[in-house]
Amino acid sequence: MVLREVVMPEFKRHLSNGKQFLPPPEETHNGNGNIITVSAADDAGSSVTEEDSGNYSNLHAVFDEIQRDVNYIYKACGKLERWEALVNSEIKGLVFQRLDDGFKERMNTSSSSLDNTVRTKFEVQLDKLLKVHKIISDLKNSICSQPELAPSADLESESFKSATSSMTRQGIVNFPVQLPVVNIGREIAEVSTFEEIQAIYNGLDVTLKLCLLCFSVFPENAIIKKKVLVHWWVGEGFIDFSSSITDQGGKTVEQIGYGYFKDLIAKRIIEPVYKKRRPGADSCKMNPLIRYAVINLAERAGFVDFDSDRNPTAKFTDSRRAFLVRTKERSSMEELTNNFNLKQENVQTLFNVSETNFGFRQDWFSKMKYVKVLQLGRWQSSVKHVIEAEDSGFLKGLKKMKQLRYLSLRGVSRITELPDSICKLRNLRILNLNGCRDLEKLPDGIGSLDKLTHLDMYECFLISRMPRGLALLSELQVLKGFVVGKKPSSGEDQDHCKLKDLAKLEKLKTLRIHMDKSSSLTDQVQELSCLEQFKKLRSLSISWSRIYGSSAPKRNIQRMITTIYSMRSVPRTLPSFSSPSLPVLLEKLDLHYFPESTMPEWLVPDRLKQLKKLYIRGGVLGDLGQECSTSPWSSVKVLRLKFLSKLQIEWREVQALFPNLVYLEKFKCPKLSFFPCDQNGVWEKAEDHTN
Repeated sequence: MVLREVVMPEFKRHLSNGKQFLPPPEETHNGNGNIITVSAADDAGSSVTEEDSGNYSNLHAVFDEIQRDVNYIYKACGKLERWEALVNSEIKGLVFQRLDDGFKERMNTSSSSLDNTVRTKFEVQLDKLLKVHKIISDLKNSICSQPELAPSADLESESFKSATSSMTRQGIVNFPVQLPVVNIGREIAEVSTFEEIQAIYNGLDVTLKLCLLCFSVFPENAIIKKKVLVHWWVGEGFIDFSSSITDQGGKTVEQIGYGYFKDLIAKRIIEPVYKKRRPGADSCKMNPLIRYAVINLAERAGFVDFDSDRNPTAKFTDSRRAFLVRTKERSSMEELTNNFNLKQENVQTLFNVSETNFGFRQDWFSKMKYVKVLQLGRWQSSVKHVIEAEDSGFLKGLKKMKQLRYLSLRGVSRITELPDSICKLRNLRILNLNGCRDLEKLPDGIGSLDKLTHLDMYECFLISRMPRGLALLSELQVLKGFVVGKKPSSGEDQDHCKLKDLAKLEKLKTLRIHMDKSSSLTDQVQELSCLEQFKKLRSLSISWSRIYGSSAPKRNIQRMITTIYSMRSVPRTLPSFSSPSLPVLLEKLDLHYFPESTMPEWLVPDRLKQLKKLYIRGGVLGDLGQECSTSPWSSVKVLRLKFLSKLQIEWREVQALFPNLVYLEKFKCPKLSFFPCDQNGVWEKAEDHTN
């Protein structure tokens, strides 16, 4: 080891050379402890007092303590070779930065010529020695406190007892020396992890490197939805829609993004987060040590600027990415909007990490004309993360953001409308308005967003009419929150988009519909009858509620929302639907607050032979068609039943109806008794190990 064979001996030599130039204790006082005049040349009559005598003794005591600690480190490092790089760096720093100047100065000074600066020299000596003592003691203390050292250490040995006693003392001089708490174990682990992650990082292709660096901005131990990161990657251009068609065999951006997650999981950089043992994981998290390594990589690459607490900052001087972060001490909104040295046109990404309130001046906001990503809404899954905008006026500045590809206002309150200027964002791919409870309407010109692929309006409870321009979004792949309201009466606006108008959107694969259950049965059947025309649709969700429609007074909206969330709504029973047929290639069906007590005839296995996932939540459904079904749901692998107080079916009937089921989840279905579920209401098919 270089440390034991070269560095430590050299450091010990410096200690020995330095100690010989300390004034011997016997030269600084007489036998009676009285004042000794050192030099007649001292105009002020400087002299060494009894107090000075004690201080000189303390110098030697400090030196002795340093030597003991160094000897302990020398022996301990024999068992801690993997720490050599860090300890070597510390000791070298002392040798070449701390001791050389101080001890060389003393080597050039005659030991016999104490002059009128003796007290000043003493203070300099003591100050430097205390600094050396602090570093050495911290290092030794950290080594001793490491759990990994314990198995090989003899707790009864004299050296261990001596070291423990030394560590617990507050100071060896007459005044206290406050030592900081140092967790060198974590620092060493961080260094080791960084080297491992850096080696993996260097082996990644450019796109995957950039995707990985995005993880650095999220808080420690954060659980992150995969979808959030995929949309960010799309906005940055890491995932390109044109390449998803040509180079990726027609895969969706989600499929491409989830492939990146699979690669990072395989390399053990991130880990999936499963909910209730579900077969798939839609979220992930990162180990704190790996996160530290990724932060370092992101900072070195100029991808993100971080503060001393490893929080991403609103400064975008180097990275062109600004992040809104609220801590106990500060809000980055002030830093962002009040710093006149920052030029908004340099911003490429503005991402809200933890800011709960924001307000932009329209003139300031409009200067971000080259921005690609505006993630202003919440990325967290929980609705407890509330975000409030001062008003929606700043959104008028969107008209100048011609490069904007991703805009998220998810969960932001006090935004009542989107300005017409949003229709000028011809490069916009993803628009997320999920949970904007105050949003009342969409702009009529939304059809001009001809590159839009994702539009999420789910839980925008005040929107009652869909603009006709939605039918012009030929690139649309995902549409959530489409409202099928009551048929307008004479005198009301008839110009709105109907469900059948979307059938010509050939790329639409995910559709989430809200049906107004107060509308007539005829209207509902008429609207749903067109679903079989959606040839490419793979995922369909239908919710029945009565909060949509211009006839609902605004004062009752919040009560209705509360009703929906608490699932206390009691839908009225409707005559059975007969006309609608669902898309034959459908793989996932999600029904919320289904208004019938029996399974409708359009929901039968013979018509949905590709269905893999069936979710039913809320409503008055009393059976799953077990009495009248002529064939089983052979393709269904996942069944989730929630808030079905009237549903009755036995476990053996479930097994017969869904013979290939691998996962079942039930919640608040009191009449589903004697199901072999765990405490979370989950049943999972046991793996077959016979082969």
